[in-house]
Amino acid sequence: MQKIPRTDRQNCKKSDKSSISLAAIMNEPGKTKKISFEKPVVRLMHVVNGFGIGGAELKLLELVRLIHERYSNRIVQTICSVGQGGVLHEAFEQIGVSAFVFSKRFAFDFRQVQRVASLMRQEKTQIVQTTLFYADVIGTMAGILARVPIRISWETVSHENNVFHHPIQRRIGYRWAAKKMDRIVSVSSDVRRSLIQWRRIPAQKIDLIPYGVDLKKYKQNRPDCLKALNLERNWPVIGTVGRLESYKGHPLLIQAIRRIAYDFPDMACIFVGDGPDRERLLSLAEKAGVGDRIRFLGFRKDIPELLGVMDLFVLCSYTEGLPNALLEAMAASLPIIASAVGGIPEVIQGGVTGLLVPPGDVEALSRALALLLRNPERMERMGRQARKFIQEHYSLETQLNGFIRLYDTLLSEKLGLETSDILHNKPGYGEDL
Repeated sequence: MQKIPRTDRQNCKKSDKSSISLAAIMNEPGKTKKISFEKPVVRLMHVVNGFGIGGAELKLLELVRLIHERYSNRIVQTICSVGQGGVLHEAFEQIGVSAFVFSKRFAFDFRQVQRVASLMRQEKTQIVQTTLFYADVIGTMAGILARVPIRISWETVSHENNVFHHPIQRRIGYRWAAKKMDRIVSVSSDVRRSLIQWRRIPAQKIDLIPYGVDLKKYKQNRPDCLKALNLERNWPVIGTVGRLESYKGHPLLIQAIRRIAYDFPDMACIFVGDGPDRERLLSLAEKAGVGDRIRFLGFRKDIPELLGVMDLFVLCSYTEGLPNALLEAMAASLPIIASAVGGIPEVIQGGVTGLLVPPGDVEALSRALALLLRNPERMERMGRQARKFIQEHYSLETQLNGFIRLYDTLLSEKLGLETSDILHNKPGYGEDL
């Protein structure tokens, strides 16, 4: 597959559709005509906000890798960023798929829509799957311009706590994009409920496909990186993984550590991740008198090894969908203390796999930390139950099969193809597309 040269990507060779107005897109033509495509079978384009590190972006990377490993002879994938580049750009290309960046010049860039649509035409895209808000809007518009017959959005965040904080333009844009989608994939029952209640999306339009976790990555013994982190083997280690930004609630954990520091003099904590709040959190830890207890490790690629160092995983978020870091911590046999928000109560069984606390409640968080740190045997028991729960309910195979079944269903509904052909790798599937 030939990539669009960088110069063409920036100027985006003008197509015969370049004169189509925004109004023409908003009033989408009625029925999409069937288009004849050459083999390979299905051409799938993912559109994402950017190639920076984030939970949704990492899960997309994992899904793309799984599809490529299992169905590369049936599905050709392309990845398109409508934000900035980033470290994941190269990661996608290393999988063996083509990855492109179309940066925007300002808040909404209609030329960007045209460039993405041009790429869709070149790739003969049949399915466009968008991840995160801006990609939803740009990917949907471009899909309509390019007459892509199937449009899917992957929703990873609950809207209940933040829908009214979004500007009116964003709410209108999302509602329009959702209306033009064929299906919306929700990662948890809570996200599904919020889409129905707050975004007014019909229930029959939403498919629930939970995240999957690769258990093989997460060993159940402590790795040898304790010394590199300046930690002793007998110290209890609290840890958290996630972007350092306000909704993740890191200041709550810092304050809770300050409250229990006297009772646990050997306790240490590691913050894995980077983000706009890093300097503020460093300053807050110093002012709280626990700067020597907390290691800020920044962005790391060795997450499984770092989870192996921890004894207890904490997530203090004010809002979430179904956080990937939480599932990974459970796969690593860690007991959990987490805010009871979003899809978290769906996976944390109170008193069995961890403890739930009200969001923003430092006192409750402090009590939960002290309770578990005083009971190492209980923590170990919770960790075993956490891994067992992930093994039974959140396997990668289940997630992959959910998406493949969805593609099959939509190919049948929109293009009249027999379902289950991709999933069962039926010989000759797609030759008459």
